[in-house]
Amino acid sequence: MAGRPGGGPGTLRALGLPRLQPLLGRLLDPAPTPPLPAPGAAPAPAPVPTDNLRRVARLFARAGFGATVAEIQQWAATGYTATIDHLLGFATSNGRPDDLEVLALQEVATANDPNNPPTLQPYQRWWLQRMATTQYPLEEKLTLYWHGHFATGYVKVRKPGLMIGQNRLLRSQAAGDFRALCKAITVDPAMLIWLDGDTNHKGKPNENYGREFMELFSLGHDGGYTQGDVREAARAFTGWTVDKQGNAAFNAALHDDGTKLLLGQSGPWGAADVVDIILDRHPRGPVAAHYVAGRLASFLHSPNPEPQVVQAMADAFVASNYQIKPMVRALLLRPEYTDGPARNIKSPAELVAGTIRGLNLARGDGAVGVVESLLGQPGNTTAANDLLAQQCDTMGQVLYDPPNVSGWHGGTAWANTATLLARYNFAARAAQLVTDDQLGALLDGTPAPAPQPWMLRLGLLDLSPATSAAIETYVAAARAAHADDKTVARGVLTLLLASPDYNLR
Repeated sequence: MAGRPGGGPGTLRALGLPRLQPLLGRLLDPAPTPPLPAPGAAPAPAPVPTDNLRRVARLFARAGFGATVAEIQQWAATGYTATIDHLLGFATSNGRPDDLEVLALQEVATANDPNNPPTLQPYQRWWLQRMATTQYPLEEKLTLYWHGHFATGYVKVRKPGLMIGQNRLLRSQAAGDFRALCKAITVDPAMLIWLDGDTNHKGKPNENYGREFMELFSLGHDGGYTQGDVREAARAFTGWTVDKQGNAAFNAALHDDGTKLLLGQSGPWGAADVVDIILDRHPRGPVAAHYVAGRLASFLHSPNPEPQVVQAMADAFVASNYQIKPMVRALLLRPEYTDGPARNIKSPAELVAGTIRGLNLARGDGAVGVVESLLGQPGNTTAANDLLAQQCDTMGQVLYDPPNVSGWHGGTAWANTATLLARYNFAARAAQLVTDDQLGALLDGTPAPAPQPWMLRLGLLDLSPATSAAIETYVAAARAAHADDKTVARGVLTLLLASPDYNLR
């Protein structure tokens, strides 16, 4: 039987775990990360990893949620381009066995039980666990991206079944047809409620969705449209309602079938026509392609992506008639992506799912199940798993409930005083999930705790001088306090999980 986790965060602090505010604060202005110098008391570090190993580890961190040691080593041996093919090789989720799970979840979420008011936590918990264990990490990463791009909030929708239905829609086209995705999201029941599409009727148009579709979903703030175009798009979007069962329905009597003038194009346009005109007949050319490519690059690559990277992505997007997969492939093959430094702060969902995935906490490997450990109440599955979702909430990301229609801003928005403290608390808690047996296997033959056994598990091939110094300071203080190797190893892991090196991707 696997050993239980030892000592809590208080034990680590008592042994001299350094204050992490200065270290975490470097998320806002990270320094370059030269190779980690070997600690004085530790054995010589392993040979320097190959460039392919480094690139593959970085790829899994940026295009997924990290990877296990075995996955990184396997795909590094196979090659970087083959790894991209693997990550992009998923078929549409519709009809796959794992999609049946989503359908079952949606059915449960749709059930109306007046004695059990709807709550998001079970569905947040399910999605985080899916991120951590999926065979298709890029698909799930893109689903998370589209959730922020087409941001829809439970705070107004108030129907978990509709949020799960939208989640399934986003996954079904995560790397698919952007045109089809836009047409489907326009009449998605959750979106209709969120942006008042269900009250947008002939003679009383509601411009909310028309405005946000242009400004946030397809063209951007300076996308070459006018208030008149917003008004005409709103007319074209009229006629859709959501019934009591949560189904979207088109009512021709509520649709304005008159002539509209949209981006210089005149006709009796409907909802699908708006999408086609924006993508194909914008007077300034493929404005939508550049806007969507830029937003996606900001998420997967850098807060300020290089113009040539965005251009390459947009070109691939247009050449493929707005297929998402070629656009993503164009990014993943760019040297700026493969060899560039870490610039994006991981979102809370990425941090939680990636930690579970990297430490194998959801799949055994000697670790106590996350279900039991997070709350310290073996068998209390629901409460423990709900705490997993609460970790995300505390760090600033409530899945299924973004703060507004523009989604999560990301970047430095993840790094304020409260959320940095929450990240440290998560790191300390996660370190306690590692069992004594797992620690023993990692420390076998290691005279003194060192960061190297953890680093590849977390996708870290180099450490910054500041993180290295913090670890050495902690180890020295812990040794002076006569701490045992396993306690010190948990402290080292906490520092790694809380470091800018790990929190950036």
